[in-house]
Amino acid sequence: MDQYRSFDQLRTNELSVIRHGFWRPWFELTDGQFCYGKLSYDGLWKVGAILESAQKTWIIKSKGIFSRVLLINDTDGMQIGIITPEIWSRKIMLSLNDGFEAVYLNKKVFTRTFSLINTQYGDLLNIKQESWKLKTPFKVFLEPNALKNIPNPPLLALLGINLVLQNQKKAAASAGVGG
Repeated sequence: MDQYRSFDQLRTNELSVIRHGFWRPWFELTDGQFCYGKLSYDGLWKVGAILESAQKTWIIKSKGIFSRVLLINDTDGMQIGIITPEIWSRKIMLSLNDGFEAVYLNKKVFTRTFSLINTQYGDLLNIKQESWKLKTPFKVFLEPNALKNIPNPPLLALLGINLVLQNQKKAAASAGVGG
């Protein structure tokens, strides 16, 4: 965890996501100079996601084999939150055990921007998919005023990237593209 810089030292509101590797890719959240976090997958079938930052490491796993609900655990295996996609909706509800709740969603139907919205703080972050860029597939735009008030900003940003990647994988599978 020493290789990551703390979000408290972030001096910009725009971060890039850099993809490393082809067969077993992992993703780095960076401002071009410092690394703020990492998203990687465990196992051959990518059953769980590992989110690393300067403060903590989180593990994202499905609640069950056929469940759409995802659990957020810390490295000790203690559940700290839950992610629930709504049925017949583009909304994905995030509930942390400390009382923080927010919604990940695409605000418009045909948009490449995935947003995190909280009722108290408004828009917290936007993840924009970059077209035709394999090395830098996403840009993350953070609201600087909201970052001071919310818990675990690296968790929220890396979790959003993971959800976008899962949505891309589902779309490719339903279209019969790739594997």
